[in-house]
Amino acid sequence: MGRIKIPYVERDGLLYPALTVPKDMELSAVGKYGLLWLSYMKENHKERYRTLARLGCVNREACHVNEDAYKMLDTIMNRHMKKHPPENPGSTMEMWKLREQARSIAEEVVLADIVYQYH
Repeated sequence: MGRIKIPYVERDGLLYPALTVPKDMELSAVGKYGLLWLSYMKENHKERYRTLARLGCVNREACHVNEDAYKMLDTIMNRHMKKHPPENPGSTMEMWKLREQARSIAEEVVLADIVYQYH
């Protein structure tokens, strides 16, 4: 049987394997909605999650879900802000409340339509 050649790095007199994580496997690029989708898939669609993991497509798919979710979130929030203009646009508190309301409505739709869906 052949041996696998692994590069090693020496630190403090000990040899450590120089292993790297491919860019498409890093969780930092996945984002909030991508992570929510990953946990949803792990819990509810285990077979699909394992298949995507074996093919190395899990994080790429999670990134797509995250991008789609944020696009939809922005669209819904902007639409809500146009439908419900503030009475006093100079009021920071009123603008904050209006944006929070728009965000919660948009997030509810995004979670139902994009994140908690089988991809």
